[in-house]
Amino acid sequence: MSDTSCLLEILKDMLHERLGIEKTKVSLDTSLADLGIDSLMQIELMFDFEDKYKVKIPDITDRPSTIGELLAVIEPYIQKP
Repeated sequence: MSDTSCLLEILKDMLHERLGIEKTKVSLDTSLADLGIDSLMQIELMFDFEDKYKVKIPDITDRPSTIGELLAVIEPYIQKP
């Protein structure tokens, strides 16, 4: 399983726990807006990844618009096992 697909599964779990979003509705191409994820929720999700992996993800100026774009921001900061 690739790093991105692992992170996608973790993000699906987070979205399901936080917002009750069905995991089957989440893919790399899914629009964040379609899931009801605003810029504040994006920041909260990034904090969740920071807490989980004990990393610091820098603030970004360009907000992602899809799940894939959000993971592309997060992935470089996650330590590979």
